[in-house]
Parts: sequence; structure tokens; C-alpha cells
Amino acid sequence: MDQEEAFRRVWQTFRTFDRLADGRHDTPAWRAHTGVYAICIVRIPTTELSASLTTLHDTLSAYPHVRVHPLSFLHIPLQELGFVCEKPSRADEISRDRLDEFVASAATPIYETRPFQISLGGVNSFQDAAFLDVHDRSRCALLHTRLHELAAFTRTSGYAYLPHSTIAHYTADVPAANLAATLAQWRDRRFATFMVNNIEIVTLRPDEPYPPLEPYALIPFGG
Repeated sequence: MDQEEAFRRVWQTFRTFDRLADGRHDTPAWRAHTGVYAICIVRIPTTELSASLTTLHDTLSAYPHVRVHPLSFLHIPLQELGFVCEKPSRADEISRDRLDEFVASAATPIYETRPFQISLGGVNSFQDAAFLDVHDRSRCALLHTRLHELAAFTRTSGYAYLPHSTIAHYTADVPAANLAATLAQWRDRRFATFMVNNIEIVTLRPDEPYPPLEPYALIPFGG
């Protein structure tokens, strides 16, 4: 119930914004890294996505300051791990050995997890990005809490973890215009329902906005 209420609050807050914010992750600082970035995710199977998500993508693409994510990039982040490098010197960097230790230490608690169902949608939005709500009886939040305890570094974003799948970033500080009204038409739509049987640790290159989510490790549920 707390998670569902959080989604409602985010939506109500977005409707009060007069302007959007630039939410692109691929900043110059991001692109300056040479190592791949590692993150724990729930991968969203594109075969389970409804055709209406493509229609939504087309609708959002008509806005000049909305950059839509390709379907192949859609995922639910669980825990960021950092840029993989030989000698970490920053909080957002991790060595290959430490990454492998994380995979090994996560195997037992993840194996004890039972498979669960996720339903995606409706559409929601932060000030800087549009996303799909995640309905999962808070199972992703429980996974995040466990993985967060094992993570190589801790980010203090100031926001509580809220599982979601980003579908578009806004690319400039511009008037919000009628975007909220457009998204409202999709607020009660479900775009996919699927079973989750594992989590993945994937890596992505920082030199392009939406690179392939390259598999690094797959940890199955066994509970």
C-alpha cells in the first residue's frame, strides 16, 4: 500500500510542475568514463509488452524535448554498482574482483527468493523522466534492500527506493505544456504482466545513450 501511495503522490506532484527538467543520464561526466557500468536489474521481456506501448512511444516522440527509450533498454533497476575499473578511487567505481565478490555474496539470498509476478503501468512521471509504475507487492523493494546491504557503494540520493521502469527522459528545462494531460490518458493502462524468476547483473558502455544491457551474471530464484 505504501508503494501504491508513493506512485499516486509522484503523479499528483508532476501535475503541479510548470516546467520539465533535463533528466538525461549520459552527461559529459558519465561519458568520460572508460569502464563499463554495472547494475543489478530485472530485465523486462519485450515479448510481453503490449502493442499500446509502441503507440505511447510514438505519442511521446512528438514532443521535441522528450527522448524515448528503446524497448530493448527497458528494465527495473534494483541496485547500482558502479563503473568497473582496475583501481577504484571514487564511490561510484568498483573493481572486477569486488564485482565478482558481490555476485557470489548475492547468490544465496537471491536463491532464497520466490518467483513473483510484475504488472507494468500506468504511466507516471518525475519532473525529469516518464516511467511505468511497478505493481509487484513490494517484491522489488525487498530485493533492493538486500542488495543494498551487499553493494559495493551507497548512493545517498535523498529519495526512497521506488521500483519503476523509465520509458523516456526529458532533455531540457522547458515548459511542461500539455504533457501531463497527454500522459493522463495512459495513467490507468497496463502494458505488461510477467513472472520474474531471476535478477541480472548487467554492464553498459557509457559512450552511447542506450547501449545493449550486456549480461554479466544471472542469479536465479529458487525459493
